[in-house]
Amino acid sequence: MGLVLALGCALMVLVACDAAVTILHSDAEGLLAGGIRRLVWRVTAPLNARLPRLGRHALGLAGPVIIVLTCTGWLTLLVVGLALAVWPMLAGEFAAQTDLGAPTFTDALYFAGGTVAVLGFGDLTPLSGRGQLVTLAGAAAGFTMFTGIATYAIEIVGGITARNRFTLAVYDDVRGGGGATMVAGDLAEAGPDEVRERCRAWADHLRALDEMVHRYPLVAFTYRSHRDEYDPEPALRHVAEATVAALVAAEREPALRTTAEALSSALARLQRTIAGTYLDKGVVRRITDPEPTEEDRAAVARIDRLLSDRLGREGPKAEHRSATETVHRCRAFLAGLHQWSRTPTPPHEWDGRGGVRPGRPG
Repeated sequence: MGLVLALGCALMVLVACDAAVTILHSDAEGLLAGGIRRLVWRVTAPLNARLPRLGRHALGLAGPVIIVLTCTGWLTLLVVGLALAVWPMLAGEFAAQTDLGAPTFTDALYFAGGTVAVLGFGDLTPLSGRGQLVTLAGAAAGFTMFTGIATYAIEIVGGITARNRFTLAVYDDVRGGGGATMVAGDLAEAGPDEVRERCRAWADHLRALDEMVHRYPLVAFTYRSHRDEYDPEPALRHVAEATVAALVAAEREPALRTTAEALSSALARLQRTIAGTYLDKGVVRRITDPEPTEEDRAAVARIDRLLSDRLGREGPKAEHRSATETVHRCRAFLAGLHQWSRTPTPPHEWDGRGGVRPGRPG
């Protein structure tokens, strides 16, 4: 029975470590938490693709279900671990108020459940030193886990709110068009100062979202709303279009260069974080070492023409290397993200099929 005691203690330690890594570590998630996240998402995401109306509601429940199953899994395994640890000791090292015969594993589960929940019914009492130590460890682990879960849930709500602010800000800023069209319009109507402020604001949103994905990988992209404007995929697509347009516009307006490059850097970092957390390794490689194609160069040329149309003048001849690499990286990232979320990939504005088509100013 000593092996059962050791197995129970080991299970308690493993569960505590899994919960601690997920809740306390700013850049990781536990094995149980990550496994539940992937399993729930693999079930709900295909429903969204095959049954749009029903699937949308199912996808909206994915985040809460992941949290509930993860927390329930931690507590259940902790109770089982404590039950295994005390089971060999029940017969000779615990006192029972009522004699019900030889103690069973059910009695051990009953005692462990009350101890982890810090209820302490008192009808089973440890008498030996090791029984008291194991009981104390179980109660301490249960209390710590309950308070940690409560704190984690509160923090998650704040993180989801920050992500929703980002998606709504982008949704309102593009006004039904595309990110490149927005930059071109701001540059033509209000000048580079307006574009700089927009780039700074969006870069701040991207940094906050990057930190959220690092801190809460369980829910950062699995908590979904029933409303389309809260989806992160369209927002990230518009930011990608705006980033490319800002990089191209910086060749015309040097004052934009610093903020455009800062926005590009924030976007690239966020893409690497999301890809490393949710997407396959092929996407990670493509966005880490972009190799632009002629299609990507043609996309940048279209953005350059859009700017020329809105501003009424041609820009300087430039290679636009940074913008071309950004286009290639964003194509790979967005394709992988839509594949992961099982949502259709809309056309990119830089391919001439998305957003508002440019026109000559009157």
